[in-house]
Amino acid sequence: MKPTRNHVFCYGCRKHKMIFETQAKADNFIRYNSEDILEENGKAPVRSYYCQICGGYHVTSNPSSEVGEHLNQRDHQLIQNLIAYKNDIEEVKALSASLSKRLVHIKALLFFGQVNEAEELLDICNLDIEEIGSRPLKGSGKLTTLRGRVEKMYELLASVKGVLSLSEQEQLDYIANPHSDKDETALAIILTNVRVIKEVDVLLEENNVDLAEANIDKVPERLARCQEILPSVQRAGKKEIKAKYTALIDEQQRRYKKLLAAQHLPTVYPPVKEKPNEKQHNTSDTYYKKEYKEKILSLIERLEMIKESFDKGDFDSCETSIEIAYYMFDELDISDNNTSLIKQHLDLWAERLKRL
Repeated sequence: MKPTRNHVFCYGCRKHKMIFETQAKADNFIRYNSEDILEENGKAPVRSYYCQICGGYHVTSNPSSEVGEHLNQRDHQLIQNLIAYKNDIEEVKALSASLSKRLVHIKALLFFGQVNEAEELLDICNLDIEEIGSRPLKGSGKLTTLRGRVEKMYELLASVKGVLSLSEQEQLDYIANPHSDKDETALAIILTNVRVIKEVDVLLEENNVDLAEANIDKVPERLARCQEILPSVQRAGKKEIKAKYTALIDEQQRRYKKLLAAQHLPTVYPPVKEKPNEKQHNTSDTYYKKEYKEKILSLIERLEMIKESFDKGDFDSCETSIEIAYYMFDELDISDNNTSLIKQHLDLWAERLKRL
């Protein structure tokens, strides 16, 4: 069999070579083909050897074992270099992915005004940038992009610090004013988020004090307010924030129910206040007020929560949600077709729960 074709390109010797699965096959090739190859090429293979790079056996016309050993060492070093190169690529990829995830988390922190935590994580990002920059690959071309993202996050951090340092009235004005620039719009959203979280924190802390003292009169009202304003949080991290405070609210609702039971107090649903005649008629400007719309939507969401709890058989949560809905309804202080319909639904749920 003449070597009419080669099968692989060997990166060790930098040329095409035949490859054999076993040394026996390579030696047999030499035994049966060396004379023909010598006649045709003027030299013939005389020795077989294992190639670490190709993972098989080659044949060579060089009879020197010393030369072969030197070439083996060269191949071994080349393999080590390739392994190091591959490991470096993987490590840079891992560092880049970790940095990207950290930047996403930092943005979520900034959207709720948690500047200290964000700043600490940004310092870690700088260390990651230095580590990636020290590698020969430098992030496979991503280093410049990653550095730019970190710098942009520092700019956002500085802007957030700036708006949070504004006075109360300046913050309100900043939120109220329309912004055409997307960065200014983001800052207005951040201010709104921070103010919502601060209000919720205060309300929950007041509840904790009252619940510890078994003073439960204002607890449902505060919980209703928390439920009302939490949906207004926006952008990065909103799911985590809502999940966190929903859990805290649910816990306070459970404590409230336990105190009711311990005091042997019946659950009394607050009646709707009688409205003066001048409030009985809904005007078009009242109907389209933002606050009115938000409260109606919140009540509708509360009705959905009541149904969901009832369907799951969680009647304690259902009862607490009905109480909160009545307080929310009472705060609305408007009588029209929408509120009448919601009131009917609330009364039906309350009656249905009493029959259990």
